[in-house]
Amino acid sequence: MKIARSRSLLSRFVLAAGLAVAVGIGVVVFVAYFAVRHQLVGQVDGQLRRQANEFSRAQQTGLLPLRLRHPTSRFGVPGNYVQLIGPDGIIGQPTDQQTKLPVSAHDRTIARTGAGTEIRDITLAGKPVRLLIKPIADQRAVQVALPLSDVDSQLHRLAFIFAGVGIAGLIVAGGLAALLGRRTLSPVARLTATAEQVAATRDLAHRIVEDRTDELGRLATSFNTMLGALQKSQSAQRQLVADASHELRTPLASLKTNVEVLHRIGELDPVDRDAVLHSIVTQLDELASLVGDVVELARGDEPLPELVDVRLDRLVGHAVERARRHWPTRVFTAVQAPVLVRGVPARLDRAIANLLDNAAKFSPPGGPVDVVLRATGTLTITDRGPGIAPADLPNVFDRFYRAADARRLPGSGLGLAIVRQVAETHGGSVALDNDPDGGTRATFSVPIIAVDLETEQPLESDDVLLLAFRNAPHT
Repeated sequence: MKIARSRSLLSRFVLAAGLAVAVGIGVVVFVAYFAVRHQLVGQVDGQLRRQANEFSRAQQTGLLPLRLRHPTSRFGVPGNYVQLIGPDGIIGQPTDQQTKLPVSAHDRTIARTGAGTEIRDITLAGKPVRLLIKPIADQRAVQVALPLSDVDSQLHRLAFIFAGVGIAGLIVAGGLAALLGRRTLSPVARLTATAEQVAATRDLAHRIVEDRTDELGRLATSFNTMLGALQKSQSAQRQLVADASHELRTPLASLKTNVEVLHRIGELDPVDRDAVLHSIVTQLDELASLVGDVVELARGDEPLPELVDVRLDRLVGHAVERARRHWPTRVFTAVQAPVLVRGVPARLDRAIANLLDNAAKFSPPGGPVDVVLRATGTLTITDRGPGIAPADLPNVFDRFYRAADARRLPGSGLGLAIVRQVAETHGGSVALDNDPDGGTRATFSVPIIAVDLETEQPLESDDVLLLAFRNAPHT
């Protein structure tokens, strides 16, 4: 068992091909051998019938006496044995006991009844012989026999030829199987070599040459796709670590400076002491927020936990209430249609909160923030801030990216990256653009579940549009 497992895939392929060819050749040889034997024996049987018929006609015309002096004498073709029998056995006494043909009870019955003919194989003087028993007149039958030496000799030669052809066929089949196996399994060998090289060097930039369109070519394509995804994930992780390290240096350095100032807290007046303590608390909050954002982004490549049904309209409502408390100088207006989606409530809530904070951050004091959730699962948040420069729009969802105008405001540059990650992991999308009336408009959408939220029952396909129209916000 261990030996079979240690064989290479090529050797097993060649062995399987050899076994298949061997079975095929064996079946062909077996059928051909017995077909030829049947034909040769049939020729002997035909010769025996002709000899028996000639003997019967000769006796009926009186060319032979009724009782043969030598009933086992040769007749017709050389090597032919003839013997006359009756109901009681051999008629006459043969002079050559070595050529006496055996007589069975069935042979005597054929002689007595004059009905039936039988052909069988016997052994005479240690040699194979074919024997025919045919009834003739007056309760007598004739036994005619021919040796099968020529037939056996031809069959032996044929078996030798078949054996040679079979061995040659196996050798040729093995060679072709080895050649074809090497060509067929070459992508597997390249795949194995690439996998081993990646495992040894940890370099995910290696790729397999995709020069086939069959299953092995698809395997190479899938492997290259997997390597590309791993390389992208590895690059994103390294970039995240590098960016996080860079972003953490500033708050940590500032925090260290303030903590060092606390060593001489007794020399500070109460106003400066309160300012330092407030600065430390603020920096710790920013640091905690930054660490939380980095952890949230690091979870992006993990599979989602078990999804549940989420009332997105209620989630949006709670997020708006929190934003009103956190940004009391902003005016939030919300219009929500009942929407049911499948997702992770905590992550969806985090994405909505980030969008609301981003809109409130750039809106002027007293400025409105419009929140509209449509029945199609599309959430639109519009502020009245300065908008986004066209050059910054393609990069706003990148990690740690902050436009020039945003660097004076608190934040780590990870909020929108988290929003995009949540949208994509839930099968949705997010976009940011400038509103024609001024400000920035964020559009966040996720797939909805087509149910009637009043009855919580699944909808038929024809009712989906009706529900969307009925639940749409009216302005």
